[in-house]
This record gives sequence, structure tokens and C-alpha cells, in this order.
Amino acid sequence: MDPLVLDLGTHVGPSLVRRYLDVHPQVTAALARAGARLVTFEPALAADDYFAAIQDALAAAARSVPADILPLFVAVVVLPDLLHACGRGFDGERLPVPALACPRGRFLGYLALGEGGVAYFGADGQPGQPAPEAVLTALERGEQRRTTPGAAPPGSPCRAQAPLRSTASRRAR
Repeated sequence: MDPLVLDLGTHVGPSLVRRYLDVHPQVTAALARAGARLVTFEPALAADDYFAAIQDALAAAARSVPADILPLFVAVVVLPDLLHACGRGFDGERLPVPALACPRGRFLGYLALGEGGVAYFGADGQPGQPAPEAVLTALERGEQRRTTPGAAPPGSPCRAQAPLRSTASRRAR
């Protein structure tokens, strides 16, 4: 079992997240120092309201994480389902995803599985792996929420502060 990844039933999520951590040792070290985990979860398939199902799965995942762990959540979804819910095809542009309420920790984004592999979309719908600096910032904000009374009430939108920048958006600059 990976000490920095908590899988809530996705099976494929941990190996994908571990690959990211292996490439970004500064993120791995920061997670270990903070007592944080990347938490992968999977929403119910074929839900009538796709994003409501993801929100419900996120809330359930937050309840499942032990209180002493700072969670950074990643939803493992099926790419065609995500694209259909957004009403568009895969064109490499930002997806119009709604903000999700994150009861604790931070919601980082979506690992979308497709026929050609995996695509990552940030919580703001931006495609591309998250930049290490963005994950470190999300971790820092999550720690502030955990240690500062009243810093962010439970159920506040995860995107209320600056969204995670992906490597794709960084390259575009």
C-alpha cells in the first residue's frame, strides 16, 4: 500500500497518481511532511446528473478519510462520460465543469480514462497535468483550512480561491 495515496475503490487511480508523484519528488516530500494523501475516488457510473454524482462521491470520500489525514481528492472518471456531461467533444480546451463543494481538503481534478489512455483535467476544467507548484499551493491552502479556525467553512467551493494551473496552461504562457 502506498503511504501517500489513498484509493477508495478505483484500483487504477493509485498507479496513475503514483506516476505523477514519481516524477515530482517535491510534491511527494510535501505530502509526507503535511500528513496528506492524494485520494482517488470514483463516482457512480451512468448517473442521471453526472456532476451531482461526482459531488456525492466526493462527499462520501471526504467522510471516508481518517481525520488525521489531509486529503487532496482526484476523481477517476470515464472520458466520454465527462465530455458528454460537458456537452462537447475532446478538443484540448478547458471543459465547462461546475465548482464542487469540498467538505475538507482540496479537490484537484479529474483523471479521465479513455480508449487512448488518460487525460487529466483540473478542478476548473483545464486540461493537462497539474503543475507541481499548483499542487503544493493546494496542499498549503488545505493545511491552512485544517489549522486555521474559520479559514474556510465546510462545504465551501474548492475553486473559491485560484484554480490549479495545469502544465498545459503554463506552456501556453
